[in-house]
Amino acid sequence: MVRKAIAYEDDPALRSQLESVFYTIRNEYQLVATFPNPVMVLKELVQYQPDVVLMDLQMLEEDDGLVALHKIKQTSPLIKVLVLTMFDADQKIFNALCLGADGYMLKTDFSSDQLPHLAMQKSLNTIFGGGAYLTPSVARQIMKLFMDHSIAERMNRVKERFQLIFQNDLARQKYHEAGLTRMQTNVLEKIIEGKTTSEIAADLDITDNTVNSHIKAIYATLGVHSRAMAIKKAMEHKGQI
Repeated sequence: MVRKAIAYEDDPALRSQLESVFYTIRNEYQLVATFPNPVMVLKELVQYQPDVVLMDLQMLEEDDGLVALHKIKQTSPLIKVLVLTMFDADQKIFNALCLGADGYMLKTDFSSDQLPHLAMQKSLNTIFGGGAYLTPSVARQIMKLFMDHSIAERMNRVKERFQLIFQNDLARQKYHEAGLTRMQTNVLEKIIEGKTTSEIAADLDITDNTVNSHIKAIYATLGVHSRAMAIKKAMEHKGQI
């Protein structure tokens, strides 16, 4: 059985290396697509139906790989995720494992291996064999982390933080599908926060009149006539998530 993989990596040279590595192990694992960022990760999961995703942790912005990891595990928990990153900081590792990563490989360990295809093959075989692949330096850090008596509380905080990001992303998508522009979505979110027109204008660096114009457009799109009704409608969107 040949398992399908997709990879998210912003370094073109490493993407090219991954393609070469997977070509060598193509009898077991097929790299069907690579992407420079995970902006469309949920649609790409549907399109390519991968068995495993290789995920960098930071591409377009801080922690966008972690956000994508959480999205994958929330929507397709059976898909394996191997983190392939340059970050060996305790918090990055901890966050990735809390969010369900099946393995954590450092780019330096992978690219410096004389036979990188064997390193990749070993990591994927470990994951699909029911284990969790960790490079030795990462494993040592994990042992230290789990000596912390507040580990359960810390894990819950990480999960709650990324679940909120995930819900907000889905809500934004629903606003977009409802016909709101990006700026109108930003204004609506400020309304939900309880900001006044002047505060919204200051936060978004626009005039009060522009804010009022966006609010009128929001009302028309959502079919409401007040801030309270707009907030209720927005909460209904979130409640559907």
